[in-house]
Amino acid sequence: MPLQHLSDDFSAQCFLVTLLVTLLSTSSDACGKPPKFENMQLNGSPKTSYMAGEQVQYSCRPGYRRRPSMKMSSVCAANGQWSPISKDACHKKSCPRLDDPTNGQVNYVNGSLEFGTQIQYTCNSGFFLIGEGTQYCLATGTDVEWSAEPPICSTILCKPPPNIINGVFSPSNKDVFEYNEVATYRCNQVPGQDELSLVGKRQIYCTENQKWSANPPECKVVRCPYPVIRNGRQTSGFRKKYSYRAQVTFQCNQGLFLHGSDTIMCEGNSTWQPPIPTCKSNPPPPPPTTSSTTNVSSVANSTGAPLDFGDLKRWSISLIMMAMLEI
Repeated sequence: MPLQHLSDDFSAQCFLVTLLVTLLSTSSDACGKPPKFENMQLNGSPKTSYMAGEQVQYSCRPGYRRRPSMKMSSVCAANGQWSPISKDACHKKSCPRLDDPTNGQVNYVNGSLEFGTQIQYTCNSGFFLIGEGTQYCLATGTDVEWSAEPPICSTILCKPPPNIINGVFSPSNKDVFEYNEVATYRCNQVPGQDELSLVGKRQIYCTENQKWSANPPECKVVRCPYPVIRNGRQTSGFRKKYSYRAQVTFQCNQGLFLHGSDTIMCEGNSTWQPPIPTCKSNPPPPPPTTSSTTNVSSVANSTGAPLDFGDLKRWSISLIMMAMLEI
């Protein structure tokens, strides 16, 4: 075969291959799936691949609003890339600003009213919250609104305190007591009978959790035994009967030492607290002292001022250096 024919056939084959590659490249898919955005969604269902020049449209997701001046479409370019879209094309909607509840406040936790933000309600002292204290700005359909109705701050009220046997409280003519309002108890004294003592809190008050600050007191007869100390004497609190909260003091005879407290009190269980002390010939043991640790970093010098070991070390080095120079 002549050489000229071989050259022509080779050129034709190269042309056909080039044409085939060109056709395949122009007919192949240029772009993959369109990009996803937090604030925008693709209109319609996405395809797995797109041809160069194809265009897709976006719309704002629930809770967002479109900025009219910005485009909401993207085009598949020949290089397989989608044309850019500004993330600011859709911005967050805002929930309505809410007024403070009566006797309370609303706090905008994130400092804004935008979609996704949070608010918290609190009540003034003496009031409690009825409703949702924490709420969120949520998307509902095409708009946004707060996740619940505004709560209210209601006055803290307590039921009347419990009645007690042989006693009463005042004021007793109320159906409810307001926050911090006080109820005062007293015992009924019956002529000819032993005196009743009020054991416990004489006054209790309505607290913020709608409960009383303490359990009610008791009205009962409290009698502690006559206080006797051997080898000693009572110095104060003399009386025929010792009832609730009565106090007495003691002193030992000369040459003896008091073991225990010199002052005791009659408690509600008809016992002396602390117990009646004793008088002994030997002194009581010293009270326990808290363990103290010696600071090893310093000692006291002759003037009583602390001498720091760091200074001592530097002083010693200086003396050694001076001695070496003299040698």
